[in-house]
Amino acid sequence: MTTPPDHLFEGAITAAGFASGESVVVGSWARSPLGMCIDVMWRRPDGERILLAPRQEVADYIADLYAFDTVRVVPIEGRLLRDSLRVTAGPLQVSATLAARDWRSWLFALRPRALRRSPRWIAMEDRLARPFVGRIIGGGEGVRAAGIAPGGQQEFYGADDWRALTWASLTVDGEDAGSMARLPADFGVGLSAFPTQPASVRVGTIIRPAPDRA
Repeated sequence: MTTPPDHLFEGAITAAGFASGESVVVGSWARSPLGMCIDVMWRRPDGERILLAPRQEVADYIADLYAFDTVRVVPIEGRLLRDSLRVTAGPLQVSATLAARDWRSWLFALRPRALRRSPRWIAMEDRLARPFVGRIIGGGEGVRAAGIAPGGQQEFYGADDWRALTWASLTVDGEDAGSMARLPADFGVGLSAFPTQPASVRVGTIIRPAPDRA
């Protein structure tokens, strides 16, 4: 039986929490099996996990991979530029400003691209570097680079770059969610938590289908 190819998503994951208790993780994908797209994972103050997706095929793919309480297909507009993010997704408006690159950015970029896209290498990094990465990027104790997603697929995150956010804002149905704050230690959606420090991570995410779906 032929093994199906891995699925590669390349882009950035930008995330922040807010004083109201809301938090968002925005995936901006320049390359993926679903084409160019943006998705938003939204966690309400009561812990409800909501996926906002621009098309049904995107909603189905991501909901099959991760765990959500609610999935909604909504108009999504905006983009991640070099130093800023502006996205409107249904009831949400998300904006953020990225800090200048520092030594941590260059540390992630040191590894050759071939290693950053190798599941075997990423899995080794996940085991060996996990105790140190949290201290480097701030609040990364729950961060995993490799493992089994809630949907049963194997998942590997090859980080290309990391930049802190200097500012972020969120409005929900026009209501300001307050000042930028740390994210919850367990976002509760996938195999990994996002670092609790608001940041934007350039990444290549590799999805390997579950064996029973091959």
